Amino acid sequence: MRKKFFATGVLVLSAALALNGCSDADSGKTKERDTLKEAEEEEEEEEEEPEKEEVTPTEEPTPEDEDDIITIGENDNEYINHDLDFLYEQYYDIINGLDPKWDKFQFINLDDDDFPEIFITTDELTANGLHQYMLITHSNAGAELIEDLEDGVAGAGGYRGMLFYVPSFSVVYENYSSAPYNNPGDNVFLLDNGHLSLYASGYTEVLDGYEGPGDNEHLSWFWNDEEVTAEEYENKLNEETLYLTGFAFESVDCMSKDTMIERLEEQMHYLP
Repeated sequence: MRKKFFATGVLVLSAALALNGCSDADSGKTKERDTLKEAEEEEEEEEEEPEKEEVTPTEEPTPEDEDDIITIGENDNEYINHDLDFLYEQYYDIINGLDPKWDKFQFINLDDDDFPEIFITTDELTANGLHQYMLITHSNAGAELIEDLEDGVAGAGGYRGMLFYVPSFSVVYENYSSAPYNNPGDNVFLLDNGHLSLYASGYTEVLDGYEGPGDNEHLSWFWNDEEVTAEEYENKLNEETLYLTGFAFESVDCMSKDTMIERLEEQMHYLP
């Protein structure tokens, strides 16, 4: 293309020189070079590739970018969320401040945020003969101590009950019965922002002819204070407790206070 354009330019320049009587060779060469330069620029514009869009690489998330990244176990030495990085220290301080009777501890996963709660119990019973428990949880404000959790068989009043927690479901539930008829009832507690609150409950009332536990036909059933059938009661209880798949508080395999303190110190070692 460049040679063809150059030849045309020479013919045009020759004709112009003849018509105008111009004999200045240097001037003709200058015009010829200008024409060639224009042809080269046009050719470069035709062959120039379209400009590619600049792609900004995606940066890897950092702990500051994540809201709930907390690790425990094999990856404990990885980064820990800035907002929660003192929770282990707060757990440590709470445990060290407890009455010495609280001597059994275990990490449990009550909610689904991958940061553990701590289960606490003692061999010492209440005055009424019940087992005692506490939980250390965490809220937006930091570590929280939940007290006054009890179950077992009371020496007076006829209470019989058991507490359970459903891992990663944020639920603690209680199956109980009371004197004088031992008719059943249930309470469902929800862990929300570090606090347990009553979420749902059911109870029964005895009808004439009731013969004791298992005689469901002679009971009136209530869920959240609304009368339901025995089948409806069971369905609602299953729905709120993940089909009663919880672990009994009384069966949690615990470690000593000294071992728990050592575990917490290990976790605190990895804090930034």
